[in-house]
Amino acid sequence: MAANRTAKSIATRQRFVDEALRLFKERGYESTSMAQIAAAADSSRANLYLYFNSKSQIIRARMTEIEAEVAELYEVLDGMPAHTPEALREWLGAARGMWLRYATEFEAVNQAMAIDPDVLEEWLGLIRRVSSAHAALHLDDATEDERTEREVHMATLMMSLERNFYFLYVRGHKEREELILASLARQWAQMFDD
Repeated sequence: MAANRTAKSIATRQRFVDEALRLFKERGYESTSMAQIAAAADSSRANLYLYFNSKSQIIRARMTEIEAEVAELYEVLDGMPAHTPEALREWLGAARGMWLRYATEFEAVNQAMAIDPDVLEEWLGLIRRVSSAHAALHLDDATEDERTEREVHMATLMMSLERNFYFLYVRGHKEREELILASLARQWAQMFDD
């Protein structure tokens, strides 16, 4: 009986997240209300508030759900035997695949960051956690300042990657895709040459 309630609770929570993301994509983050999310999930606002106190909490929950996959992508980068522009261009293909899988989430995060500081803080925290875990940044003979500088460099490259993917795949400027991806691969390779 308890297992059934837990499974039902998990399914209800996921339905709220899924419907919120669908509405954010259709109407925009700011224009979507908690009441609309509850209605779209065939539930009540009271039930929604048992799971989430705000739209930003829904977005942050989804960010937590996908963080492991984002971290895994950068672990692959860390484990590459060589960080040549060619190898990094291939890695960017994997990054593109992940980004396209979560394009709705990334777009909702972008919209939410513009108006909800806690979403911005969570996004920056995710970037800090992923970049600080990157072993290639922490050279044994580097000073703390050098490590911090490389970590910040990685974080800015991660943010640039997300913005460029948004430009290419959400805004529909794919005519420059190869040029942009080649440029990104060179930028990433340069970080590893330092």
